[in-house]
Amino acid sequence: MSAAGGGDILIQTSRMGGAVEVRAVAADDGLEVSFTAPANAMRSDLERLARAKLDYVRRRQSQEGRGGSGPDGRGGVLA
Repeated sequence: MSAAGGGDILIQTSRMGGAVEVRAVAADDGLEVSFTAPANAMRSDLERLARAKLDYVRRRQSQEGRGGSGPDGRGGVLA
């Protein structure tokens, strides 16, 4: 599947009761996102949401100027 950025994305779905867990990985840079959707959602909707979330995460990372939001650039919260 072609992503908005021109690369392919790999999508894995796992059904868990009334929900489906979706994992999407961009083939070009390895960026991975995941989300949960209703089990009766159409495949095309899951693919569109996966592409949109990858684009959103890429925009956030480019605005921050580094890979993550934590002080070490890895994301997460330090407690």
